[in-house]
Amino acid sequence: MAVFQAGSRRGRLVVIGGNEDMADEGWRVLPRVVERAGGGAARLLVCAAAASDPEPTLRAYERDFRKISVADVHLSPLNSRAEAEQDELLEALDACTGVFLTGGDQLRITSLVAGTRFGARLVERFEHEGLLVAGSSAGAVAMSSTMISRGIGETVRRAAVELAPGLGLLRDITIDAHFDRGGRVHRLMAVLAQNPATLGVGIDEDTAVDVSPDGEMEVLGYGVVMVFDGRVTHTNAADVSHREALALTDVRMHVLPTGYRFDLKTREPIVPPPDARSPEAPPPDASRD
Repeated sequence: MAVFQAGSRRGRLVVIGGNEDMADEGWRVLPRVVERAGGGAARLLVCAAAASDPEPTLRAYERDFRKISVADVHLSPLNSRAEAEQDELLEALDACTGVFLTGGDQLRITSLVAGTRFGARLVERFEHEGLLVAGSSAGAVAMSSTMISRGIGETVRRAAVELAPGLGLLRDITIDAHFDRGGRVHRLMAVLAQNPATLGVGIDEDTAVDVSPDGEMEVLGYGVVMVFDGRVTHTNAADVSHREALALTDVRMHVLPTGYRFDLKTREPIVPPPDARSPEAPPPDASRD
């Protein structure tokens, strides 16, 4: 079960399913990142470790965050482990009120960050100094303790996913992004079959969850979040080959649109009153991962 300590200085997470807030009107997701990082006084460190070509991604986020009027945006391509050891980046991390991890390839994030000074300090500031950490697409997936490093979206087989250790900011939880694309349910079920104590959280594009320090998760954005409770009564994962189909029984699922909450400690949804639910239509299609 995920661990959340009441009264600790644990930070907040804003976990985004990708392709967020590109309409410039009716923004919901990126303003929440800024709000949780301190509003107009927010100082954001945007890290593009996941991106193979970081500059366009960094400039796009710089433009968007400046539109929301943050105090400062520091950009880091973070494209080598050597950079993750540099004093300059550590000073930027210590000065910021929030870190934003961009999309790309989640395995790039963990391979460039894990075991470095930057990686250790990021976790320390999040766990003990109340730092906001936000991430989109690969930056969201990498927050998991058990991370999907690759998925092929076929039927529910062990071969449908490859797993790797994530950053561990969300323990006993596996995140999947772009969940409104095909095949995502199949691969998350394959994760749960092999890790049946896990919560699987699938987040649509232009949708996010805001996770409080005490483990309450609020949905915001224009899609839905699907939460799968992996405490199944049966799985055959230990008895079948890599290519054979997997079985799971009694998987519990919740489909949560904006305004709904989920308690990660009790694993129960929290339904808002009717006047707090939003019927707004989604914005135009976006193109950024």
